[in-house]
Amino acid sequence: MTCPRCDSTLERYALDGETALACRACGYLGVTVNHESERRKSESWEAALARFRGES
Repeated sequence: MTCPRCDSTLERYALDGETALACRACGYLGVTVNHESERRKSESWEAALARFRGES
């Protein structure tokens, strides 16, 4: 099997019945990753200090 990024030969690794493909040439790992995150509500310094002091 060849790497989808650089066409080098992929290496197969297996552990506990699971397998993964990796490319030494470009670092491709064949792992699906989600790089999105949910935006959290920001806390002001005033609110953070009040929470720290136990005033909230």
